[in-house]
Amino acid sequence: MIKGFFYRLFFSFSFLLLFSLNHIDYASPAPLGEHPLIAGWKAAGFAGGEIEIEGWSIIAEQFTPLSVLQKKAKNLQRRLRLQVDLPPYSGEEPAFAFVNLNGCLPDGSRIILTLQSVRKADGTGETHCGLMGFAVPATDLRHYLRHLEQALAPLKENFPFKLAIRGEWPGRLSEDQAGELAGKIFARMKAEVRSGGPAGASGRWQAYSPYFRQEPGVGNDGVNMEFAYCYNPGENVTQLILGTPLIPFIF
Repeated sequence: MIKGFFYRLFFSFSFLLLFSLNHIDYASPAPLGEHPLIAGWKAAGFAGGEIEIEGWSIIAEQFTPLSVLQKKAKNLQRRLRLQVDLPPYSGEEPAFAFVNLNGCLPDGSRIILTLQSVRKADGTGETHCGLMGFAVPATDLRHYLRHLEQALAPLKENFPFKLAIRGEWPGRLSEDQAGELAGKIFARMKAEVRSGGPAGASGRWQAYSPYFRQEPGVGNDGVNMEFAYCYNPGENVTQLILGTPLIPFIF
């Protein structure tokens, strides 16, 4: 209930939804010089695309007053070298406090950051940090993630992130074409398909790749990456998404 409350507030203040999040890590060496997700994307012949980075984690199991959240937000802004569009948006009630930041990193990629704390009815509390980033296509994703992790380290070591790359295919993608693209991606990622496949105008595959660890809470079949497509008849394009450990149910 509390996490849903956090999500609704973050949506209201930032106009973006943070999905349920899982930690990303590597289990074996990735393709040389590239983040493995980028390597898989390129293997299918896709160029560019929008890279999304999301993270959400408890950073303290106690209520944190607004004054302390503001100090933490200011420190994060400095560590990220975040150029904000507007002053931080914040608020406080007897059992809730929040601070939101919205700005750009030096490379031009946008970051939305929220610190939120709640006091429960039994007197205990929780403090959360949420982040959503939109990296420019030319971004070195490995370096980008290291920068975020280092900036967030004072709040939480090994901050959990979820990654996704989005793109478009002109017109409607056939089942055969979709299967061929998925095959190229999974071959590059040395991935084993665990479930899914094409299904007309849309399709979704779940797979396990040795380039990523199995994530707790995802399932017992080792799924740690997904690829999906969905045809949009209004715009006559097929939307594509590749993500780890999971992608949104609807995209």
